[in-house]
Amino acid sequence: MPPAARSGSHGQRLSVGGLFAARQAHGRKNADRGYRSPAFVSYYLLMWFSYVYAVKLPSGLLVRTGQDFGPTMDTYKVGDSLGVKNDKEGIVLAVVKGEDAKLNGADVLIIVEERPAKTEGQPIAKTILQMSQELRSPRLTSRPQIQAVFGGQKVRAVRNSIYFRPKDETLYDFQLNLLLWTLGKAWFDAEMAKPLGQRHVILRWRHERSELLKAHQKPEDDPNKAVAAPMTGSVRALQVLADDIYQLEHALKTPRKIIDRLRDSRQFQGARNEIAVASIFARCGFEIEFIDDDTKRNPEFIAQKGAERIAVEAKSRHRPGVLEERGVIQGDPAPAKIKELYENALRQNPGGIPFMVFIDVNLALTRTVPPMEKPWVKEAIKCFDDRRQEGKATDPDTGLILTNFGWHYYQDRGASSGECIKVRSANPQFPIQEETWKLLDRALSEYGLIVDEEQYEKDVRARYSELLGGTTT
Repeated sequence: MPPAARSGSHGQRLSVGGLFAARQAHGRKNADRGYRSPAFVSYYLLMWFSYVYAVKLPSGLLVRTGQDFGPTMDTYKVGDSLGVKNDKEGIVLAVVKGEDAKLNGADVLIIVEERPAKTEGQPIAKTILQMSQELRSPRLTSRPQIQAVFGGQKVRAVRNSIYFRPKDETLYDFQLNLLLWTLGKAWFDAEMAKPLGQRHVILRWRHERSELLKAHQKPEDDPNKAVAAPMTGSVRALQVLADDIYQLEHALKTPRKIIDRLRDSRQFQGARNEIAVASIFARCGFEIEFIDDDTKRNPEFIAQKGAERIAVEAKSRHRPGVLEERGVIQGDPAPAKIKELYENALRQNPGGIPFMVFIDVNLALTRTVPPMEKPWVKEAIKCFDDRRQEGKATDPDTGLILTNFGWHYYQDRGASSGECIKVRSANPQFPIQEETWKLLDRALSEYGLIVDEEQYEKDVRARYSELLGGTTT
């Protein structure tokens, strides 16, 4: 097997489900109302200065919980309350600006401590209920994490496989190792024999991660303990891919054909995008049936949950010099070709069931540009307007999801959250359930944020330990 990765709690941007009412505390009348154009595009026009929120856990780890925009850089001060939600109050511990904020993809980083809302006179049963609600998974996953400590080792289960791992190995390291095991020893050895610059992009990202962790490990540190380091875009691209594979392997056995394409540098980008989209549906509770029939046009996969079946097609924009494409990265990137990719995707519609199209525009993230001013968003709106002017009684698809998960453009600094536009067809022939739209909204908003559920549960129990007299195990 490939050698194990080391040290995973390296400034990982995690989601704890938006546990405080940050968005309600900005005092922005116009921003709260939002702006939509055209009416069926689910994307809000945000303000100029970007805010990122991070909760400080009892362990000292900072956990990203969301982002927002505000009219100034001075909306909050230390000690401010962000409000109460789910019986927890968010209190501002620090307001960070400058380069440290930019490393987290924002103009302003708000560090928050979550405290149980005042409970004087509250029955202990209500406090226990409050804790049990908070213990629910902070993000959508294909399956809950399964692990235990046995014989001095961490035993992890992924679907029907059992792994005996070092006790101190983090979830993030385990996910990366699982990715390498899935790709296989023969592939790993062949790639590692090449000069660094000629290796597969996955192993170049892995090398960058290793060097980053080495640079932030102090000589006096325990070599078996996790190392904290700022997250770069390339490292985040690697970790999110590993999380996607983990989610799919937990729910189903990732088809060998798509793994073969992931190994191939020339086919990597397409396979990577399909894995991302499949993992999003797996997190929404769908079973995934990849289509392996080259004799006719077919979607990438069929997602099924109960009686609902959805055909899904995934496309992404290929650009010179990016994600193993030959050529040199262009200073002024070419248009996203959204209309061309969309029309090509429509040819894969099998008919008879809902049909969803996902297109990733593959661009560097532009956190300081308001969404409706981004060139690819303007291009998308023109595409939607052209489609609306065709005047057809029904739309050829059920919905179109445009994404930009361009973390791989950033090697030496932090990258902001991904970007997404959700377009619900006005007159679909085969609609999907409203609950499915809600789940997709949540899965897309959480995409790229990784939570170690085991550590999260420990931190929640620690916060309630004093209120419950230390009995939270």
